[in-house]
Amino acid sequence: MTSAPIPASESYAPIAKFLHWSMALLIVLAFLLGLTIDAFPSTWKGAAIESHKAIGVLLIVLLIARCSWRLAHRPPEPEASSPLLAAAARLGHAGLYGLMLVVPALGLLYAIKRGQGLDLGLFSIPPLAMPAPRAETRPIREWHEWASYMLIALAVLHAVAALWHHLVRGDQTLRRMLPLR
Repeated sequence: MTSAPIPASESYAPIAKFLHWSMALLIVLAFLLGLTIDAFPSTWKGAAIESHKAIGVLLIVLLIARCSWRLAHRPPEPEASSPLLAAAARLGHAGLYGLMLVVPALGLLYAIKRGQGLDLGLFSIPPLAMPAPRAETRPIREWHEWASYMLIALAVLHAVAALWHHLVRGDQTLRRMLPLR
């Protein structure tokens, strides 16, 4: 492992790094909020739910920005590796991007079907539909939860793979995405 500077052509652009790390942080925050919402005292529960929903909307906006950036700016070439590792990386990234869209989209669909508005602080979005019966919305909530667990599991696998590249292979895969590099 070397600590020599990574040439700019081999590192991700600062905006790509910002989108990557800010989304990672927000995904973890949204997941932890969703996981613990029922533990909040009633006086804080509404704020926790609204925060969870607002983070979901922000993640959709950031994902659109991230995909737009990715389409307009080619990422650096991956480190040389076996075809199997390259295919696993492509599949893992596709799964992450898919779940980063599916999880908040299901959450938004659930909120709409439950007749819930959205308070974003500076402005609010009123309810877009009359509340549907819980029996109709329960599957959406369950899919949202399961997809969230899958996203977190895949993100952990992504982090482990990056650490494996860094610690075992000794390549620059992780360092290329680290901030301030």
